[in-house]
Amino acid sequence: MLTNTLRAALLVPAAILMFSSAAVAQSSGSPYRKDYEGERNGPHGECRVEWRKAGTGVDYRSISCLGDDGLDLHVFRIDLRKTNMDVAWVRGGGSARSVARDAEALLAMNANFFDRTREPLGLMVRSGKQLQAPRKSSWQSIFTVTDDRKPRLIMPSDWPQYRHHALFAVQAGPRLVTKGHVNRVHQSYAAARCGVCIQSDGSLMLFATPQDRKLDMYEIGRIARRAEIDGGLECHEAMLFDGGHSTQVYAETDRRTIEIDGDPVPVFLFVTPR
Repeated sequence: MLTNTLRAALLVPAAILMFSSAAVAQSSGSPYRKDYEGERNGPHGECRVEWRKAGTGVDYRSISCLGDDGLDLHVFRIDLRKTNMDVAWVRGGGSARSVARDAEALLAMNANFFDRTREPLGLMVRSGKQLQAPRKSSWQSIFTVTDDRKPRLIMPSDWPQYRHHALFAVQAGPRLVTKGHVNRVHQSYAAARCGVCIQSDGSLMLFATPQDRKLDMYEIGRIARRAEIDGGLECHEAMLFDGGHSTQVYAETDRRTIEIDGDPVPVFLFVTPR
């Protein structure tokens, strides 16, 4: 007959084993991991979620566990309490590198669509001043930061109620995720992608694929919604900026310079220390 002391001694290793098993299961993905693995750009192997400080108010991580070998996405987490976000309009087109260096920015990324003459299309707000009015559209979206320093994704039709509270805004699209659900978007062609993600706790992230990592609209939508531990962004709201050859990013972090070079474009957002 086991004494209470012996029974307790036997139970401790079992408890440790159960805890270790749970930790291993958690590190390998969410309960939905097996469903995602069947997708062409689903998670493979361990999807590590390691954020590193890239500068004042900016953290960086990469995603490298989807589809083919190599880096899938660059992801930047922006703390709007410590940073300012603004828009640069480069007549005739420019590069993320030149914008970042001219503005002494932590990060620069392309934003709006534009026409054949490289004139920007859609809303632009710089330091609270509206440079260009929004374009009417049923499928495009506006990314804005309001005077309470909250990031928001809204429809062009909703702009009037935000106009006098916006510190910054750009217009592109389409919306990938709305209120935690992936939008129905056309699968379209595969291309480099970049955009913005807002998580359920309000965390703001900017993301971009390298130029040689091409995803169609369905694939980037699924990645945007998927949990971080499954190689996703875990967005509650998400939209794309202009993609394809327009995709550009430049960031000088404490550890490295991250650059995605594309064709000249006229509109960039950039992040500076507050």
